[in-house]
Amino acid sequence: MKKIFLILSLFVSLSLDAQFVTTLAKNVPETQEDGVFYYLPRNVIRLEFLVEESDYHIGPYAEFASKLMGINDYIKENKKEYNIKSVDIQLVNEVDPNAAYFISFDEKSKEPLLNVILDNDGLILSIGYEHEPAKPRILRTSFLDNGLNLNENKEISFVEILDNEIERVEDDEEEGNAPKKITKEDKAKYALEKIKRARSAYMDIVTGDQEVSTGSSLPFMVENLKSIENEYVSLFKGKVAKSTYSKVFYITPEENQANASVSVAKLSNTDGMVESGGKGEVIKIQFESKNTLANIKQLSDETKKASLANKIFYRMPEESNVKVLVGNNVLAEKQLTISQFGVIRTMSVKNNKILFDPNTGQIISVIR
Repeated sequence: MKKIFLILSLFVSLSLDAQFVTTLAKNVPETQEDGVFYYLPRNVIRLEFLVEESDYHIGPYAEFASKLMGINDYIKENKKEYNIKSVDIQLVNEVDPNAAYFISFDEKSKEPLLNVILDNDGLILSIGYEHEPAKPRILRTSFLDNGLNLNENKEISFVEILDNEIERVEDDEEEGNAPKKITKEDKAKYALEKIKRARSAYMDIVTGDQEVSTGSSLPFMVENLKSIENEYVSLFKGKVAKSTYSKVFYITPEENQANASVSVAKLSNTDGMVESGGKGEVIKIQFESKNTLANIKQLSDETKKASLANKIFYRMPEESNVKVLVGNNVLAEKQLTISQFGVIRTMSVKNNKILFDPNTGQIISVIR
């Protein structure tokens, strides 16, 4: 009974000179109705990875690449490889459920009640303003997270060499004998001959030995010959099809991770970018606090839980150097302002007009 009396006395004493009282939301009794809940924001890191997929295909005559062409840098197995080309780091924000407060107004106050302006999510924007000055809030919906391929895979196909394309030697067709069967090596040799012809024709054009006047068609002829050569060379060396796609992950830093590493995803040899629970090389985000608030004390737990007359809770965000790594390889690095790594303080609203940054919860303007 004595405890209840003390609590009631506290609210009475606060309200004697209070336009409003601010309380941590979870400490507000269920029956309290005369007031409004508000939130401070927390920052979420949006990571957009641009991933390149390389699809390797063995050439039909790869087994003759070394013997007939003298090359060893040919594709020896069908496989896929994934490579992260770039990482875009951006900040978005959302309401912080751990930074929710309740403002109870004193209708009997001799001072006029101040306007408290919130956005649609309950995020505090200003106090004392008739209309909240515009400042953009960065939301997830500001970005398109479709995850579609930016460059679709192209179907792999090799030029086909038919039996009837290869000239038979007359001795191979003796009277009464079946024609000699054309082997895979015969086709490989024919492909090599096509390469030699294309290269010879190319040299005739570029050196001027070609007697036919080519005029403006010269670039087209050169390009066509190189295309023919490459097609037949690919029968030995193989082909690589490349495509790119984007993959987006959202990471919400916790207060105790100001100098920590957090797993984001994994890079799999077979599946590309996968969730952190899958198989592959770990991709992590590393936070390094700049300690810009080292000399500013956090509020005590008692103050955070107390009911404060004519005061408002706000945030002072912390600067952090953010790196995205695969193993020890840094893919991207950026300096960000992260709210939940900072400190929470209080500000008097007496005779003040206060404007908040909707992306950090920081006070950006006080007008007396």
